[in-house]
Amino acid sequence: MDTKQQLKELFEFGIYKLEHNLCTPSEIDSLAHLIEDGLEMDATITDLANFYGVSKDAVSSVIKRRMIQRPKRNVVLYPFKVFQSLIPEAWRVKRKKSDT
Repeated sequence: MDTKQQLKELFEFGIYKLEHNLCTPSEIDSLAHLIEDGLEMDATITDLANFYGVSKDAVSSVIKRRMIQRPKRNVVLYPFKVFQSLIPEAWRVKRKKSDT
């Protein structure tokens, strides 16, 4: 199994455990700390718009109004963790509905 497939399977299993309330509190804490401290994941405006099911203009607006951090390079990649903390709650509700 290649690295990409291993990572995908690990994420899918973690989501499975979370959705079915199978994670212990220590697993949840461990994963949260790992992600907060060690996972760096960046996204383009298009990636974020597609993920949250909103327009690119809406994403740009949140970035311009709230995000202090600058993108990494000319491709314009924004840190997902930072953006995730800035979005309106309605985007999460919309995303949950589209997943079902």
